[in-house]
Amino acid sequence: MTTLSLRQAARLTGNGKTILARAISGRLFARNKEDGGSNGDSAEVARVYPVPAPVETMAELRARLTLAEERLTDLKAMLEDMRRERDAWREQAQTRLLPAPAATMSWWRWLRKTG
Repeated sequence: MTTLSLRQAARLTGNGKTILARAISGRLFARNKEDGGSNGDSAEVARVYPVPAPVETMAELRARLTLAEERLTDLKAMLEDMRRERDAWREQAQTRLLPAPAATMSWWRWLRKTG
């Protein structure tokens, strides 16, 4: 279990130390230090004040966008190949279908015809 000082918790959550001090006295569980301060449990701090996600730079976002576009282009090409293969298999199956069997003659009609 990691503990955070008031300053560390304030820096991590983006809230002021006063807000966190009030939360410690109210709804946040913390341990008291010998010098009168308190250490907050990092899980409790994250529960009460969710930690904001790190901000990405525009360069990182552009790099991720170009990578996603490349992957999308590759996936579209793969899909088109699969469709062509499917159509080829379907055409091959249609050409190899057996013709429908001729209507069979019952034995008594056959017997009448042959006499």
